[in-house]
Amino acid sequence: MRVAILSNDVVPGMGLPVAAPGLRAWGLALGLRAHGHEVSVLLDLKAVRAVWEGGEQPAVPPSMPSGTVLITAQQATAWVREHGIEVLVIINSNLVRHLGDLGPCRLVYDFFAPKMLEMAENTLRENAATIMDSLEQRKLYALGRSDGVVVNGAKKVPYVREWLQRAGVPDLPLEVVNPALPPVAPDPADTERLQVMVSGYIQPWSRPGAWAEAILPLLDQRRVVLHLVVGNHWAKNSREAVMSPEVARLAAHPGVRQHGLMTLTDFRTLLSRCHLSIDVFERNPERELAMVTRTVVALTTGLPAMHVDFTEVSPWIAEQDAGWLVDEDDVDGMRAVLSEAAADRSVLEPKRAGAVRLSTTVLEPGTAAEPFDRLLRSLR
Repeated sequence: MRVAILSNDVVPGMGLPVAAPGLRAWGLALGLRAHGHEVSVLLDLKAVRAVWEGGEQPAVPPSMPSGTVLITAQQATAWVREHGIEVLVIINSNLVRHLGDLGPCRLVYDFFAPKMLEMAENTLRENAATIMDSLEQRKLYALGRSDGVVVNGAKKVPYVREWLQRAGVPDLPLEVVNPALPPVAPDPADTERLQVMVSGYIQPWSRPGAWAEAILPLLDQRRVVLHLVVGNHWAKNSREAVMSPEVARLAAHPGVRQHGLMTLTDFRTLLSRCHLSIDVFERNPERELAMVTRTVVALTTGLPAMHVDFTEVSPWIAEQDAGWLVDEDDVDGMRAVLSEAAADRSVLEPKRAGAVRLSTTVLEPGTAAEPFDRLLRSLR
């Protein structure tokens, strides 16, 4: 089928850092192409400009990978009709108000992230109540005009079902479509000190857990090197993130290597050279239902993860033995894991094998897209 995915973020291959929505659009496209569908990714010009102009602006506009089209959101409807697109996929509801009459084209809503729960945690934002009301109405409108829904992780299905009921479309076709990235072979650095990665911009709804306290003594003892990637993907003219006091304290430590935002290729190369990733944060309703993209990306490079036990990703780590699940407040437990791995690198080998299994099965694009392929064929 001829499919278009309307992305509200840049995608890999443009020479720019990419956030979770762009990775989602790219992964869906790769997976559907693996099943024989003709897929175009429509890039919103406003979003591309925001990322391109962030930080130090490159001298030339970003490159356009094969299969991508740069348009304004207002042009999407005409483009879809002119090119005979049979299914248009939208990532959450961000751009749905710009869509007009799609003609015979079917609309699929990708329930990528629990945006209402994100906003509920972002209590310091100005006009939060007004923004939440607008988001709620936009989401209901988008679901009401959709012909099918894909859900980014099985744990969100009951939450999504409630939204479908509220939108008046409880029987809308629905499939769980997990995140997807091509696997990268692990290449852990042969270093005396354990190489640990903590990555991602600091979100108001994703507050660091006790891992910072757990790792500090090992940094003081020069047993661990912490690679820290913290930035602000969306901020115009500044990619520097405001760090929490805990993270800022770590960033100043001589045992920490702080990296700026980078392309996906460079970032995954760095991940593949590390020994362990840490993604531990406080529990809240948004984190309960989030597909934690930074951990997914780490796992696709064969990097074992220290992760909390309550997210969409947690069961995969447990089932494949791809890391350690810890309580977000268990300083002693986290420190014990780090100490053991620093003292005996062999304990990482079975965990790395588990991460590789995940990257080549559950998270492989063709495998992840199998349910989406079924949904598309049902919409013919």
